[in-house]
Amino acid sequence: MEKKLHLHMGFDRISSLPDPIKAYILSQLPTIDAVKTSILSNTWRASWTQIHTLDLSRNKLPNLLAYSYFFDTYVNDSTKVSKETIIRTRGLFYEFLDRAFESISMLEKLKLYVPGIGSDSKFRLDAWIERGFGFRQLIEFNFEWGYESSENFRYCLPNCVFSSSLIRKLTLVNCEVGSSSLTDIHLPLLCDLCLVNVYLNGEAMSSLIANCPNLEDLNFDTCDGLESLEISGLSKLKKARIKYAYENPLAIEIEAPSLLEFTYECENLCENEGFCEIELVDCLNVKRFTAIGTALDDFNLHYLLRRLPALERLELYHSEVNAPNLKVFHYEDDEPVTLPLRGITPRLKEAFVYLKPNIKNDKYYAVLVQFFAKLRHCERLILCVGSEEDLIVSEKVRTKTRPPLSDVKHVMVKLRVPFKKRTPVSFVESLLWLAPCPETISISNSRVPVLKSLEFVYEKPSKSQKKCGCWKSLTINCWRHSLNKVTIKNKKGAEDDSKLANFLTNARIDGKIVNCSYKSFQSEPKKN
Repeated sequence: MEKKLHLHMGFDRISSLPDPIKAYILSQLPTIDAVKTSILSNTWRASWTQIHTLDLSRNKLPNLLAYSYFFDTYVNDSTKVSKETIIRTRGLFYEFLDRAFESISMLEKLKLYVPGIGSDSKFRLDAWIERGFGFRQLIEFNFEWGYESSENFRYCLPNCVFSSSLIRKLTLVNCEVGSSSLTDIHLPLLCDLCLVNVYLNGEAMSSLIANCPNLEDLNFDTCDGLESLEISGLSKLKKARIKYAYENPLAIEIEAPSLLEFTYECENLCENEGFCEIELVDCLNVKRFTAIGTALDDFNLHYLLRRLPALERLELYHSEVNAPNLKVFHYEDDEPVTLPLRGITPRLKEAFVYLKPNIKNDKYYAVLVQFFAKLRHCERLILCVGSEEDLIVSEKVRTKTRPPLSDVKHVMVKLRVPFKKRTPVSFVESLLWLAPCPETISISNSRVPVLKSLEFVYEKPSKSQKKCGCWKSLTINCWRHSLNKVTIKNKKGAEDDSKLANFLTNARIDGKIVNCSYKSFQSEPKKN
């Protein structure tokens, strides 16, 4: 009995499964693991050739194959050995590809990274790609060419890549799309096109776009050879992402009535003084617009936003905004950022800032002060924060910087937490440091429109009177030198403001007493 049980347990039941089931099992593994598994048994040896996905992308290959070029900077014996090892490993990989493309019977998805092939071996690479498209079932093709830095050669793709009637997703990296590539172009089902560091001229790009009628997602990343990018005739395009990294800004014109999301990124903003030219024609459904590292003047920004009536989200990252006529500014994020706003003038009437900081330390407060400084000319500043602590700037940061909101007249703080019975003196003091000469400060939460209001009246400076000089280059008399009267008003019940009133009464540096009055407005009695 024990002997029979031993034989039963040693029997390989998986190997006796039908080939389609074994092929399905292997298809659930990464390609490299599927090939390794097939070597373990003769019955599995041919099974991996029946898988429908061949994933040999860069991140799936060993490190020796993932290197796209040799590091010639460090020339010594160890480097030479490593270089020889890489060349030998590549040779074995190429031989494996020769056998694989001859053995595979069907492919639906092909992801291929090929390092180190030069012009003398172009025919070999062409044969692999043509074999992959020759199955006629290929719906996804991801190709990256690992070119050598020492060889001035761009791999030009064969025309089979652009004449597939079934391909739906196409990703091309580090290669060229020339006129010979597009002789029989026909991509009726292509939905997703991603071009990364691809060389193509305007004629090739126009031909490519014109033959992708069902394109929904376009990613154009750091491609060379174009002076402008014009996209039209894509009635189903929903997402477009364009990244550019060359000296002159790329003029972009997109006509896509179904476009929902548009992203533009420029890497050389610091080196480029010109403004990017973006024109979205008949893109009335765009809900999200993202600009990264761009320069937008007031005219371009206004012109752009005027053409996007359905816009719900505007995101600017590492961008310069030159907006001398800006009147309303709205910012909402977890943390403040150092916005490079140029040309902001006293025309800015209102700014709304929503913050939800995760960590409140000196670094956070320093960035907060820099952020507020960009809004110093606005008349009315609305701050929505979680609690008073979000705006109580640390003493260390105060000693190293000057008040950022020198010209702000009205400060409104909206707290997202229940209002405290007594407003902390440190909170009001911090607000007066941020905005050292306000006319009003109001503090509220989401439940009641206004809970506390402080109205400030200042002494009128005489002609001979100099500015207080509390901070260098701050051309105002701050509240500690010129405050004359404060009125504290409360709504929704009485609040003990004695500590706050005492602080304001004796806050002047010259010892003068400030006339401080405070009163509460009781809620109206309910009618029977």
